[in-house]
Amino acid sequence: MTSPMPAPETVGTDSPHRVELALEADAQMLFLARMTGAAVAARADFDFEQVEDLRLAVDELCIRLMSTGGGTGRITLLFQWNDEGILDVTGTLVPDGSPSTDGHDRRLSPAAPSVELSERILDALVDDHGGDTIGGVHKGWLRMRRRERSAS
Repeated sequence: MTSPMPAPETVGTDSPHRVELALEADAQMLFLARMTGAAVAARADFDFEQVEDLRLAVDELCIRLMSTGGGTGRITLLFQWNDEGILDVTGTLVPDGSPSTDGHDRRLSPAAPSVELSERILDALVDDHGGDTIGGVHKGWLRMRRRERSAS
């Protein structure tokens, strides 16, 4: 489900746990975003399946930001979670509009997923997600709730 940026009713700037990652909008750097997402989900005590789901969802979020923004720029990811098991990821891409100066094409391949496919992927991986573009700045967010573990 796509919706506007969430109100900070559950996880906000006063969240007890925050991790921020800034990286170049470069397809080769997305492994850092995936690794950070997995590490944060594990730290927030999500089960293995949800850790993997968040890893994939963070990758998809970055891909969407990069395909929306095009060119080069900087992605900032903010991971926030609380002790009640709610984890929010907010991604921001500020494009600089200039081509790569080192000869490497940092953009996504033409085979990057469509927005419709991306929506379906995120629907399957997280509880809620959304995004928008304001003044040339592209934003997206994800929300995942920790599942209760069965006592076995």
